Amino acid sequence: MKFEDIKLNKQLLKALKEQEIVDMTPIQEKAIPKVLAGSDVIGIAQTGTGKTLAYLLPILRDLKYTDSTHPRVLILVPTRELAVQVASEVEKLTGSMSTRTIAVYGGTNINTQKKAVYAGCDIIIGTPGRLYDIAMTGLLRLKDIKKVVIDECDEMLSLGFRPQIQRIFDLLPTKRQNLMFSATITNDVDELVATFFRKTERIIAAPAGTPLQKINQTAYSTENFNTKYNLLKHLLTSDNVIEKAFIFVQSRVYADLLHTRIEEDFPEQFGVIHSNKSQNYRLRMVSEFKENKLKGIVATDLVSRGIDIDNVSHVINFDLPDDKEQYMHRIGRTGRADAEGNTISFIKESDQKMFEEIQSFMNLAIPISSLPEEVEATTLLIPLEEAPDIHDGPTVLNPKHSIGDGEKNQAPAVGERRNIRPIEKKIERKKQRKNKRRK
Repeated sequence: MKFEDIKLNKQLLKALKEQEIVDMTPIQEKAIPKVLAGSDVIGIAQTGTGKTLAYLLPILRDLKYTDSTHPRVLILVPTRELAVQVASEVEKLTGSMSTRTIAVYGGTNINTQKKAVYAGCDIIIGTPGRLYDIAMTGLLRLKDIKKVVIDECDEMLSLGFRPQIQRIFDLLPTKRQNLMFSATITNDVDELVATFFRKTERIIAAPAGTPLQKINQTAYSTENFNTKYNLLKHLLTSDNVIEKAFIFVQSRVYADLLHTRIEEDFPEQFGVIHSNKSQNYRLRMVSEFKENKLKGIVATDLVSRGIDIDNVSHVINFDLPDDKEQYMHRIGRTGRADAEGNTISFIKESDQKMFEEIQSFMNLAIPISSLPEEVEATTLLIPLEEAPDIHDGPTVLNPKHSIGDGEKNQAPAVGERRNIRPIEKKIERKKQRKNKRRK
């Protein structure tokens, strides 16, 4: 089915034509008519299948001009990067329209965003924490909201955003259209739907676990960081097919370590993104990658979902994720739309069980190759491997922490906290200070 068949207005058709978007993806073909009919819709499809247009096009088609400064469409997203991306998609679609759009998220000056909200908008896109913070100031009125979208719902709930979502929904009018898009349906997602949605239309198109047809998946057996790097360097040097790549690692420490090594051999060709990098730095890296100023990005799973970058030729799992669905989100960065994609995974012996689960999840066998003869299989370990640093564990969610910054509801990694001396020394120092004051 083509977009011309669903009676979009001329401005939207023109915008699609300028982007050379002609045919609908399965999720768009199934979801758009339901959204236009006014139904509450749950769309299940993995990343890279066109979910964003599946809800933006029908919303924009029905959005009429008004002088009101209060938003009528609310789009909730889990991360700052996705908020920026969705806002960019709206801007590309509404270049010939008078639609006012604002994106609010943590990591930037809240006062600037407050001023933008006060000036008025038709569509507001935001992370739950920052959006709720602004709503509590009284500047953001949500009683005029007619349509609500929860994008990447499963990810949002896994990051601990349910309390903020609940509070935001308490501020919304009862009469509204609810749209939710997710890669998977979990018990938490079902519970959220049962709480806030009316009778829903559930649409399934390429859910997580269904491999994208045009992604070639391969793997290599390798045991440590240095051997992995030797293999990566070999692939980047000898394989001219790797034109644009995401390289995923297990943690922020490993991301910085790998980027430092890559920078020595491929100066200024690769960037790095993780949650310790500033918002402006991360946005700059994404922008340079999109503009082909960088050949690749070393990243944690922060960018494994939602960020839409065209023509990514390869996803390289330098470290295998510890979750099979996270693997699907990672490889969804390549093979998007009609493009072919490639995934290369480096598999250690300790990864075998998870790798088998991933293959079972996709109902697909991925062959594991031996190292090429040109690649040295070294036994030399890096310090983190010789004595694993317990401070470099995975990000942990902490429900006691505020998430007003609009990103992960996470406790800081232990290794990033200040050095804390034993409590006895603290008490002793306090006693010494008191004695000095008495003297």
